[in-house]
Amino acid sequence: MEPHNIEIDLAAVADGSLAGPEVDAWLAAHPEAAAEVEIARRVHALIGELRGVMIEVPPDFEARLLERARQDTALIDLLDLGFAGLGQTILELLELFLNFIPNPQPVPVV
Repeated sequence: MEPHNIEIDLAAVADGSLAGPEVDAWLAAHPEAAAEVEIARRVHALIGELRGVMIEVPPDFEARLLERARQDTALIDLLDLGFAGLGQTILELLELFLNFIPNPQPVPVV
């Protein structure tokens, strides 16, 4: 199989469901597509981390984030910082904050 003559589903390559020496050869022959796959892998990994720490993400969030990452390369660097850790920290801070607020007292009915 010639690496220049096949069509590749980049989303399937990014999520790992499509792999192998033919795919590797095709990506080597298409550096622009390989760069896009790398961005998609980072976005996919971030979404997995967010879901792993129980942060609810909208169904289309991954596609929107991927589109933004394609348009703004600075966002790609931010993906490497690991927003999931930041999200978990925010959730823990909120929980800590809520623990310091006294529980509402019931209002007596007269």
